[in-house]
Amino acid sequence: MKMGNKHTVVDLFAGVGGLSLGFKENDFKLVLANDINEDASKTFIHNHPETQFFLGDVKELSENKIKELIGNTEIDVLVGGVPCQSFSMVGYRTTKKEANLDDPRHYLFKEFIRVAKILNPKIIIIENVKAILSSHKGKIKDEIISGLKEIGFNVNYEILNAADYGASQLRERAIFMGNRLDISNIFPKKTHSPDTYVTIGEIFSNIPSANHEPKQLSGKVLERVKLVKPGENWRSLPLKLQTGSKHSGAYGRLDPNKPSRTLTTRFDTPPGGYVTHPVENRAITVREGARIQGFPDDFIFIGNRISQYRQVGNAVAIEVSRALAKSVKEMLNDKK
Repeated sequence: MKMGNKHTVVDLFAGVGGLSLGFKENDFKLVLANDINEDASKTFIHNHPETQFFLGDVKELSENKIKELIGNTEIDVLVGGVPCQSFSMVGYRTTKKEANLDDPRHYLFKEFIRVAKILNPKIIIIENVKAILSSHKGKIKDEIISGLKEIGFNVNYEILNAADYGASQLRERAIFMGNRLDISNIFPKKTHSPDTYVTIGEIFSNIPSANHEPKQLSGKVLERVKLVKPGENWRSLPLKLQTGSKHSGAYGRLDPNKPSRTLTTRFDTPPGGYVTHPVENRAITVREGARIQGFPDDFIFIGNRISQYRQVGNAVAIEVSRALAKSVKEMLNDKK
């Protein structure tokens, strides 16, 4: 069953729907989404009320359950930001020099492949941190590609930097794309270059009040923050105030003339990286982080403040999802 003239999308590990949003903006019909996090699901449902949402472990999305949720709807595109913490450079690779292969999140991509086999979409997209490509000497990357090829997809991957597509953020992500249309995968072309990148100064004005509650600093943290200039970090502090932090960007203050570094889930605290406001002596707010990630100002985040920071940091940059959606539409329309 088709959904009128619109192409259809299912989003696994959807979080708040950053990847979904770019497709919706390009006139795709978002049929079904899934995530296991309750706060993220509340945010998703609030901002995408027309979409069927399954809250729970992706392993519970059996063929019968999917049919119960969406009937016989034909799915054109399956996307998913498979949880990436176990591949992240600030996770196991920082402390153990190698990703922990025993971490069960390494194998959630197998659930994506299982659902792809059930839905039989024309195109698939998997988004993850760049480190997945080298994780366990490339074993994970190779298993993703071979698993998708086994069910009929022509697969390849590229590393996309969000700043190259208009985001004010230097955020590199590995994008796996596959299709069973017997055509080449089309990755989006860059729209920006280093000399035209969108800067923090350009997006940090007229911040609305929703999800914009500055966190007040005190003690040594505030003392350190006051001494750090835009673009600098803990290394510029007097020796008596240096922390010995292993995080190279600790106490980093955003430079208003440049894009942000990669936003993480802990952009609420200056010791966590380049998250200090370019002018004010505080960490950036949830709404400012959402601006960096490209979310529209009317997109509301639900849950306590720590949960909101995590939701924003885990999301796919909207400019990237928008660019991917345009490429996917080109592929679908060319084939049609």
